[in-house]
Amino acid sequence: MLLFRHHITTLTIEDISQQLHIPQSTVYRYMRVLSDHGFIEKSGSSSYRLGLAFLELGRTALNSNRDLKLRALPAMERIARTCGESVSLMRRFNDRVICIENIEGRYALRVAMEPGRTQPIYAGASSKLLLAYLPAEEQDQLLQTPMDRLTTTTITNADQLREELQRIRQQGFAVSDGEIDSGARAVAVPVYDGRDMVVAALSIEAPATRMDDAAVVAYRDLLLLEAKQIRREFK
Repeated sequence: MLLFRHHITTLTIEDISQQLHIPQSTVYRYMRVLSDHGFIEKSGSSSYRLGLAFLELGRTALNSNRDLKLRALPAMERIARTCGESVSLMRRFNDRVICIENIEGRYALRVAMEPGRTQPIYAGASSKLLLAYLPAEEQDQLLQTPMDRLTTTTITNADQLREELQRIRQQGFAVSDGEIDSGARAVAVPVYDGRDMVVAALSIEAPATRMDDAAVVAYRDLLLLEAKQIRREFK
């Protein structure tokens, strides 16, 4: 299932066999079972794509975050009105981070981050922030997996990323500069629940042409202020 990532919509039996290093006969058996349960469906004569069962699971996963979204949405709306840029609420899902709520910016040129979109846990402001606040053992385990260079600014060296994560923990916020989408910048802060656990990342995304260093500082302060308000909603 995880092969269907990074805009890969269809795969053949041969593709799957080569990438997973397992016999094609084994792949056929797996695909038959997945197809019977609606997780995979035929696309053309020899390709497969994700089935409709994943749409249902995706809706269920997003709805499971309903309480958090309801607590965060008023703060997100205030942020969006103030800055005019896209505002997102992100949570960790295994080795990725998923957008569970988003308010699009009012400008024609904006950074899109629709609910349900996922990104690697090592790249992007929200991803790095959530990774930085994980327990050391989980963090080390995730840093052992290969990291793809998505753009020229993506950090793929584990030691360099550890330094970045330590800096994020010390300063209490994260910034990214085109690490996933070239020309986009973002700043993210942690969202705490009533037990003082980091449960999400709250972020502002914008084209780099509108988010200079001064804007990053202003948006950071705005996010931190509203994150405190969300924290009060848990008490």
